[in-house]
Amino acid sequence: MKVLGKAIGFDAVAEAARAETTGYDGIRVVDHFFSAIPPAAPVAVPPSFVTLTAAAMVTDRVLLTQTMVAASLHHPYSVAQSVAAIDRLSNGRAELGLGTGWLQAEHDAMGLTLGSPAERLARVVEAAEICRDLFDHSGVVDHAGKFFQAHSEAQWPATPHRPEILMGAHGPRLLAAAAGVADRIDLLEALATGRPDFSGPHANTRDNVAARIALAREAAGPRSSALRFSATLNMVLSPSPQARDEARASLAAAAGCEPAAFDDELLRIVDIDTDAMAKLAVLAALGIDRVHIRPMDAHSQSWLDEALKDIQELTCPE
Repeated sequence: MKVLGKAIGFDAVAEAARAETTGYDGIRVVDHFFSAIPPAAPVAVPPSFVTLTAAAMVTDRVLLTQTMVAASLHHPYSVAQSVAAIDRLSNGRAELGLGTGWLQAEHDAMGLTLGSPAERLARVVEAAEICRDLFDHSGVVDHAGKFFQAHSEAQWPATPHRPEILMGAHGPRLLAAAAGVADRIDLLEALATGRPDFSGPHANTRDNVAARIALAREAAGPRSSALRFSATLNMVLSPSPQARDEARASLAAAAGCEPAAFDDELLRIVDIDTDAMAKLAVLAALGIDRVHIRPMDAHSQSWLDEALKDIQELTCPE
């Protein structure tokens, strides 16, 4: 199983170099003007492609990706052109991660339209289709769509490889749509008004995650065997059961669920140190070959650094 750690921030050079030296398989950035999960105040976010370009210059091995570029914030031509440039600079290590966008306050602040769930789904699929055409034809594109116009006969310099497209998804409609255009689907937590939702079908249990993967594979049809899956997860690890229970109670109050929900939750690991590896092994057994792990505190980060090689030895069924 490949492992990417927390997204790098404003100190891109030092953070990227550390991630590669420590042994992580990739470096990721998030894509926002600012981020704000209520009731926390907005937090500044570094520009994603500038940050990733800096990372490309001080690394030699790791994958360079975004989790995720919001289709509601960018024109797909600019996105694909940036990823292609990073691919050339890094000798073929770039990936494009696309998502629908989700933070209403961010869109309001910049005068942009987030849109309904159906509009967000249609927009990100259209963006992925344009980006795939651009990668396949070195920047030549002729697209007139509902959300985007993209017409150019100006050819880009060749890239070392065609950057693959990663799409983040949770719900069944987006999973099915992403299966038709993405090379990889990244399984995400559900968000309701900016807060995580672990209720009912949104719980990320073994059975629910398996069902989402099966749904996407069925929707992919002939592409099914080539479709790959990753997962983005948040991690809070505690040295004792008492500390774990306190962390679960705090998160449950914010998410509107019972602390027991985290017993079987795979994308929000709130556990003691010795239980975390078992949940990562479940994800591997389900066919997840890559994880993007966000340690939520220093203790969790330390555990992840120390456990990195053991996680990387987890394998998916053939």
